[in-house]
Amino acid sequence: MEWLRIGEVARRTGLTHRTLRHYDDLGLLVPSGRSDGDYRLYAPEDLDRLLAIQHLKSLGMGLDEIGRALDDPAFDASEALARHVALVEGRIAAEQALLARLRRLQAAPGGWDDVLETIALTERLRHPDAWVRFRAALEAPTAAPLADLLDVLRGEPEPGVREVVTWAIVQHGEPALGAVLAEVGDPDPAVRRQMAHVLGKVADPRAVPALVDLLSDDPEVAAKAAFALGQVGGPDALAALVGALGSGGSGLRATIVTALGGWGPEAVAPVLARLGSGSAAVRADAAEVLGALGDARAVPGLGARVADPEEDVRITALMALGSIGGPDAGEAIRTAHGAAGRTGALAARLSGA
Repeated sequence: MEWLRIGEVARRTGLTHRTLRHYDDLGLLVPSGRSDGDYRLYAPEDLDRLLAIQHLKSLGMGLDEIGRALDDPAFDASEALARHVALVEGRIAAEQALLARLRRLQAAPGGWDDVLETIALTERLRHPDAWVRFRAALEAPTAAPLADLLDVLRGEPEPGVREVVTWAIVQHGEPALGAVLAEVGDPDPAVRRQMAHVLGKVADPRAVPALVDLLSDDPEVAAKAAFALGQVGGPDALAALVGALGSGGSGLRATIVTALGGWGPEAVAPVLARLGSGSAAVRADAAEVLGALGDARAVPGLGARVADPEEDVRITALMALGSIGGPDAGEAIRTAHGAAGRTGALAARLSGA
C-alpha cells in the first residue's frame, strides 16, 4: 500500500495542511494510518473519500451534511438536493434582482450624486414603516425608477401605500402602460388584480384587450378588470362590458352593471340590444343598467320585459322603469297590474295603487 503524508496530500489536492487537520478533527477525513513519529498517513481510499468530500462541497453542502451523506445509510440524497436547489434558486433570484437594479441605475442619467439619491429613494420605498414608504412615493413619483415602483406594488401590504404607489406609476406617463401590461400575466392573481387597478388609473384605450382577457380570470381579478374598463371608457371598453353582461359570478356581474350604469347616453343603444338575449341573466342585468342610465329611450324595451317569462327579469324591468319615471314609464308599469306574485305587487306599489 502506498501511504502519503499530509504534505503530499496537500500538494496533490491544493488543500492546506490546516484544512486537512480540520477534516481530521471533525472526523470527516481520518487518515487510515500513523507513522512512528505520529505523522498522518493517508491510504488510497482516504484520497477517494477526500475526492467525494470535494465533490459534495462543490454542490454547496456543509461539512456536517457531507459527513452524514458519506456515513449515514439513511441519509436522503433526494431531499438534500431539493433543499440545495431551493437555496440556489433563491440566490439566483437575489442576484438577478441585484443585476436588474444595477442596470436601472446604469440607465439613469447623472453622476454619483444622482445614483446615491436614487438608491436612497428606493430604500425608502422598501422601508419597514408604511408612512416612510407613503411619503417616498408621494414626494418623488417620477424620480423613483418605474421598475422599482412596480416591484414595491407587487408586495405592498398597506392599501394606502399601494394607492399612492399606483399614482406614482401613472405619473411616469407613456412608459407606464407597457410596463404594467407586461405584468398582467403574472402567476399571482393578487398581482394581476393590482395591475388591472393600475390600468384603470392609466385609462389608456390600448389597455382594453388585456383587461378583456382578465374578465375570465379569478373572480376578484375579473371584477377589478371590469371596473378598470369603466374607467378607461371608449367604444372598445363599452363593447366589451356590454358583451360581458350576465356573465361570471355575482361580484363580476354587479361590477359590470355599475360600470355601465355610469357610462352615459352612448351606452343606451347597445345595452337595449341585450334585452333580447336568450339568457335571463343578461336580460336582467341589461334592465338594471338601463334603470341606472335613466334614459327615456329605454322605456319601450323595458316595457316589453315586464311580461318576461322570468320573474327576476320582470322585477328588474319594473324597478328600472320606476327609476326612469315619466308618463310612458308609468303606463308600462301599469300593464303589469294584476300580474301574479311579486310582479303584480311591485307594479301596484310603483304606480301608487
